[in-house]
Amino acid sequence: MTTHDKTEQHRIRAAEAIFNIDIFWAETFADTDMRDLNYCDLLSQLWIHRHEAPKTKTELYDLMPNISRRTAVKYVQKAIEQGFLAETPCEADRRIRLITLTPMALEKIEVFLDYSSRCFLAVPSN
Repeated sequence: MTTHDKTEQHRIRAAEAIFNIDIFWAETFADTDMRDLNYCDLLSQLWIHRHEAPKTKTELYDLMPNISRRTAVKYVQKAIEQGFLAETPCEADRRIRLITLTPMALEKIEVFLDYSSRCFLAVPSN
């Protein structure tokens, strides 16, 4: 097998991993209204920063860069209504709402991230 063939096979496996991960997201969240991959951006980013101070509700909109701010507002509200995000008032300024992942969200996102990690590990390096 030539170097070009190996590179081509590696790219195919990488693409397949991405497709499988996208499908798994939709399957993992099939019982919700959050199958859209923009929720993946939101929840994954929140999971990465879960040990930091809670983010304000308005900070979350930037975690979904592929949709408009108006749509991001709707997505964040839907995630709250679906029970994936918890909303608490800020002690310093009661007008500000602080957002954290709920235990249900943590469980689902960690199942998804574990699966994603296995998919990427299955792609051999060049």
